[in-house]
Amino acid sequence: MKYPVIIAAFGTTTRARSAYKQVDAQLKQRFPYNDIYWAYTSRVVRTRLKEQNIHLPTPHDVLNQLANQGHQWAVVQSYAMLCGHEFYRLKDEVLNGPLRVSIGHSLLCEFDDFVKVIQALAPYFEKDPDEAVILVGHGTDHCCWSVYPAFEHLLIQQYGHRAFVGAVEGDWGDCQTCINQIQKAGFKKVRLVPFMIVAGRHFVEDLTRPEDSWQNLLENQHIQVSVEPVGIGADPSVVDIFGDHIYSALDVIP
Repeated sequence: MKYPVIIAAFGTTTRARSAYKQVDAQLKQRFPYNDIYWAYTSRVVRTRLKEQNIHLPTPHDVLNQLANQGHQWAVVQSYAMLCGHEFYRLKDEVLNGPLRVSIGHSLLCEFDDFVKVIQALAPYFEKDPDEAVILVGHGTDHCCWSVYPAFEHLLIQQYGHRAFVGAVEGDWGDCQTCINQIQKAGFKKVRLVPFMIVAGRHFVEDLTRPEDSWQNLLENQHIQVSVEPVGIGADPSVVDIFGDHIYSALDVIP
């Protein structure tokens, strides 16, 4: 029996949501016998887009739709970086829904996920051997915050001390700490990469705005900054990892 698959994204109000179309096309090609649906977990994003007459369903909305169609099981795939607050809120919502569900983990969960994402980042390190590469994530106060330093450790093993990881929010990896590390290492050029599923609000407001952004603070220290304009979530290699998680979730359905 073919089971429906729901991709549960946080959502974004920026044009970065166009990345979802690429992801949708790749997943539909990989899972031709499973209907792919999208749901959005952020109430703020749904409310703001509703004001523009764009109506986004919640995971519960899609589960109700599938239940009305006679389905008894569905896969809900988290389209998030970490198994943090958003993942566990999603879990609580869908486990109390009208269908039995199997939940696919977020991007960085098993060790093999780390290895594959690090391999997918290779093009950023191949552009200029004299520049540092800073991956800037959302950050979190969830206990999974330790994913960031663990990922940085493995990233350095692969690409050397040109690799840095920071976070917009949380107590680890703030901008000033990254700047201090880059200056200590002697780098005069950096490549700023949004270590995020999509380059949405955080990219616009925290990484690249004219004042008090990561780019602005780095340039104030006379460090040349190149900015990558997209998140990693639509990279085909990264989408393949989400696809692997969908397969794992399908595999446990009896």
